[in-house]
Amino acid sequence: MKKIYLLQLFLLLAISASAQSSSLEHLPIPVLKQKLAESKNDTSTIQLQIALGRVIIHQSGSGNAQADSAFNLSVQAEKLSRKVGYNDGIIDAMLLSALCYNKKGNKAKGFQEAQQTLAFSNRVKNNRGVAESYIVMGHHYDVYTHDGLQTRMLYNNKAITIFRKEHAMFRLGSLLKDEAELLFLAGQKTDAVKLLFEALNIDKSIGNKQIQSVYWLIGRTSRDMGDFTNALKYILLAVKTANEVKDTTLLACSIHYTTAAIYSNLRDYDRAIPNALLALKIARRYNSPEYIGTVTLLLASVYTRANRLDQALVLLEELKKYFIGEPEDLTLMESIFSNLIYAKQFKKAKPYAEKIQLALTKISPDDYSQFELSYSSLAKYYLGINQPEAAKIYNDLDTKIVYASKLPIAIINAERTHYRIDSINGNFKSAIVHYLNAQRLRDSVDNVTKAYQISLLSIENETEKKNNDLNKLKKQAEIKDTKLKQTQLIQKIAITGSVFLLIITALVYSRYRLKQRSNILLTKQKSEIDRQNVSLQQLVGEKDGLLYEKDLLLKEVNHRVKNNLQIVMSLLESQSGYMQNKKAQEAILESQSRVQAIALIHDTLYHTDQIAEIALGPYIADLLDSLNNSINIGRDKILIRYEVDDMMLDVSQAIPVGLILNESVTNALKYAFPAGDQGEITVLVKQSDGEMEMLISDNGVGLPADFDLFKTDSLGLTLIKGLTSQLRGAFDITYHAGVTISIKFPVISTIIASQKSV
Repeated sequence: MKKIYLLQLFLLLAISASAQSSSLEHLPIPVLKQKLAESKNDTSTIQLQIALGRVIIHQSGSGNAQADSAFNLSVQAEKLSRKVGYNDGIIDAMLLSALCYNKKGNKAKGFQEAQQTLAFSNRVKNNRGVAESYIVMGHHYDVYTHDGLQTRMLYNNKAITIFRKEHAMFRLGSLLKDEAELLFLAGQKTDAVKLLFEALNIDKSIGNKQIQSVYWLIGRTSRDMGDFTNALKYILLAVKTANEVKDTTLLACSIHYTTAAIYSNLRDYDRAIPNALLALKIARRYNSPEYIGTVTLLLASVYTRANRLDQALVLLEELKKYFIGEPEDLTLMESIFSNLIYAKQFKKAKPYAEKIQLALTKISPDDYSQFELSYSSLAKYYLGINQPEAAKIYNDLDTKIVYASKLPIAIINAERTHYRIDSINGNFKSAIVHYLNAQRLRDSVDNVTKAYQISLLSIENETEKKNNDLNKLKKQAEIKDTKLKQTQLIQKIAITGSVFLLIITALVYSRYRLKQRSNILLTKQKSEIDRQNVSLQQLVGEKDGLLYEKDLLLKEVNHRVKNNLQIVMSLLESQSGYMQNKKAQEAILESQSRVQAIALIHDTLYHTDQIAEIALGPYIADLLDSLNNSINIGRDKILIRYEVDDMMLDVSQAIPVGLILNESVTNALKYAFPAGDQGEITVLVKQSDGEMEMLISDNGVGLPADFDLFKTDSLGLTLIKGLTSQLRGAFDITYHAGVTISIKFPVISTIIASQKSV
């Protein structure tokens, strides 16, 4: 646990945040690891390794294990950078190694590594590397000593000069925040704010939305100067910006902590408590003992001042697991002690007074901050229990420290305590002196605050003026640029127009010469075309004649085939007259109907202009009519219905379709309705997406229960299966409540009229 929470903890956060060398370092560690796993072995891999290493060593609570992990990443990055010849990667990897040495406490080795990086950067003439080396070399020096602080600032200023020259705006803005922190430590707080406003302008100019840290630093500095109005203004801007960029890091913890502290200074405890609770929630999520301790001490103080002492004591009791060791135990005891004194719980405070007095004998004499807090609280305690002599002893010790440390607010409190002690003892002359000292110092502090407010207002106005001037210059530059572009455009148009005019003139002349040559060529070509047209017309005439003869021959063939089939039908009919066997007569009749199905196609082709396709609707109508007049004659109870899409079907498919339909309807007429039963036969023919489906169904007696489609030796079914195979289709038969035969096959060529006939 750090000894001085309120100063060191948040200072280190700001410095580590401002030391970011790239925007990648804003990303969380899991995201960086995922991107690194997905990257190839190129410069992007190196940049991710460097960013991940820097984030790891700068995270809260990091120690030797994290430093070792970051060091391994630096070694990998340097090796890959040297392999691909990437100087920026070599520099960043060497500097990451230096930071790792610093993190592990080997600052001499870290400084040496940074010096080697500086030498390498100078050798390869990499100014960015030179600047980054100066920054890391500055980390060798302790900012809590005067000489160390001045040396760190010297190195930072060298880097700032280079970044300004190189126009490295992201790094310049980042380093200006770092330098502002150092100026804050040096007591040059107005100068620090100037740098912060410059950093703010730079970040805005480059579109960096992560500016909450700048607002926070301005707000924190204003609070330290006693300017709570401006402190609240800028800290609320920090909160707003952090919410906009969804910042949930420890920086957000610092922002909400400072917000709570400012509200507490303004005695607005109702607003201070939610901000302190939010800061504590973030600190606990990161499991950072330093942040948890610092925020808890503030929240307990606010609870006490809001008359919620019990909650304050519960919080401080929970803090014991984080405060281990004599300085930390004393810090916790002093916090509990001071809260009890504020609540005037002097009996409960008594044991802590005794423990604090004992603990003060065990801590380092150099821990002035802890001595000052403890002496001040003990003086107030003894005043509270009406022991002015004991109070005077501790207040004198406190006064000696605060005057030596030049802490104005603490000096005022010590003088006021002197005033109260002297008043109780009746030493009014001394009391007045101490009162006047406190009042004079209070006026001095107020004057410093007013001077700071004036300086801040001046800086804001100056910044606004600079921004306005920059905007004017930008607008003027834009106007000049627009005019220049217009002038250049006019010049280009004039030059282009002249060039086009020359080109057009050349083209016109060229076209004229070309047209002359083309006319001569066209005349020759026209003569040749005319000659070829005469020959072509002769060929077309001969072709038309041949096609006409072909059509006549096909019609004659169809006519003769039909006549021959009619002869065959007549012969079959004559033969049936001489047959005494009924089955033989039926077989001849079936053959006759099959021939009739084929003959109808040839008759249709003969009487139409089509020689290769047949209209399926009329053909099926004629075929069913023929079957009705032959096989169904005298059986008026059986009704044959049909519904056929109007379409043309190739002859090669029409014949198998006709035969399948003939076989199916014939079988239905013969076997579906025994003993003259009433019934209906339905024929449906549909076409969709290049496929035709034919359904022939009846509502007759159906097939026997033991019927097996694959074992039957029926000639009709054998023909249907064979013809379906010829059509490359699928055949199916169902026999529930009658029989339904389904035939599906792809259509070769059709013309669909989308009309139905029944």
